[in-house]
Amino acid sequence: MKTRDRILHVSLLLFNEEGEAQQTAVDISNALGISPGNLYYHFKGKDAIIRGLFDSFEEEMRIILRGSRGRVTSIEDNWVYLYIILEEIYDFRFFYRNLGVLLDRYPDLANRFRSLVAEQRTTIHNVLDDLRDAEALSIDPRLMEVLTDQMMMTLTFWLEADSMNRNNLDGAALIHKTVFQVMCLIVPYMGENGMDALSRMIAHYEASRT
Repeated sequence: MKTRDRILHVSLLLFNEEGEAQQTAVDISNALGISPGNLYYHFKGKDAIIRGLFDSFEEEMRIILRGSRGRVTSIEDNWVYLYIILEEIYDFRFFYRNLGVLLDRYPDLANRFRSLVAEQRTTIHNVLDDLRDAEALSIDPRLMEVLTDQMMMTLTFWLEADSMNRNNLDGAALIHKTVFQVMCLIVPYMGENGMDALSRMIAHYEASRT
């Protein structure tokens, strides 16, 4: 692995596990076993590392969002797709655990993050449209905006809520729980044809807790 990639990889591990605010460029260079000067050659301090990590997150997330078009046509598809989104967010979870502070500190990233959230919202709305067209959901069009907003609230703030609640769930358990919470938002619109899917969804969630 190239030094630049190692710096990003180790920084992400440190930020995720110990918190971004606790780390300095010297801490990162020590963890890598390189000199601060060597780190500075690749990144002009911690701010540049954070921007480099956001570049990676934004690129990967947009690929995931744009890959959903026309491919989520069942309740099970939606379940899997939510896992993919949440796993990607969890990989860069330090952004979301301290979201307000980071966006205040980096206005340029705040604009990009809002753009990314806007695309995510459009994607969720389109997925709901696809599920309705496939008759997996039956929902009044007037409720689509509200349901989309509810889902986006959970997808954006689930990690902050976990930090506040101090549940200490591991990553897999927290993702399972959050997918289930988001899926529960669409349960009222599944109709009778969705009961089998609902039963499988609940069974899968219960199995993940054992």
